[in-house]
Amino acid sequence: MNWVRVFNRLFTIINTEGNTYFSGSRFISKVREIDPYFANYNQYIDQRNKQGKSTSRKDYYYDILISFNDEDRLRIINTILDDVQIFEPEKVAELKNELGELATIPSPDISKEVWNAKRLSDYLNEIDVRINALNYASAVTLAYTCLEGFLKAFVFKNIPASSIKPELLALTREVQSYLKSNIDKYPDEAFTMLSNIAHTVDRSRNKFSEAHFDEEAARWLALFVRDMVNAEIRLLLHFM
Repeated sequence: MNWVRVFNRLFTIINTEGNTYFSGSRFISKVREIDPYFANYNQYIDQRNKQGKSTSRKDYYYDILISFNDEDRLRIINTILDDVQIFEPEKVAELKNELGELATIPSPDISKEVWNAKRLSDYLNEIDVRINALNYASAVTLAYTCLEGFLKAFVFKNIPASSIKPELLALTREVQSYLKSNIDKYPDEAFTMLSNIAHTVDRSRNKFSEAHFDEEAARWLALFVRDMVNAEIRLLLHFM
C-alpha cells in the first residue's frame, strides 16, 4: 500500500473548511478511539515542541498515522472516513477504492457494552463469510482484529491505569498478568494458553502476507485461527 498517496487523499478531504475539516484535537480524538492511551492534543503538541518537530497539521497527522501498524492505521483512517462520508461521498469512495479490501477492516470498539457474546458472534459470522468466499488471508486478518480489539476493551475496562502498548502480544501479557493476580482458581495452563493463541494468531497473519499457501492448508489454518479466537474471547468474557 502506498501510504503517502493514501494520506494525501485523506488530508485533501479533512483539510477542507466545513463539516469535513479536522482540527488537531478532532484528529487526535479519532486516534484515541483506537488507542485510548495515545497522548491528548495538548500533550502531543507539547512533545512536538520539545523535540523541535513541526506542528503543521499535515506533518504531524502523517507522523501519527505512520507510527501505527498497518491494521491500526487503517482503523484510524476508517473511523475518519465514517465521519465524513455523508459530506464527501465521492472522495471517500475514491479513497476506499484505493484501499481496496483493506477498507473493510472494522475498528474495534472499546466499550464494555459492545463487547459481548453478540458482538463476538457478529465477528465470527463475518470471518465465516470470508472463509466461505475462499478469502483466507482476509479471514485471518479479521480474526486478528477481533482478538486485538477485544483485548483492548478488556484492558480498558479492567486495568484503566495501564500504559501498555495497544498491540496484540503486549495486550496478551497484560491480560495474563491481571488474571494471574486476581484469579486463583484457574490452572496456570489456562492463562498460559492465551500467550500461545496470541503468538499463533499473530504469526498466522504475518505468514499469509509473506507466503502463498495451497488452498487446503490456507483453509484449515483460517478455521483454526477462528476457533482459537472464539475460545479465548468466550473465556475472557466471563471476567469483563
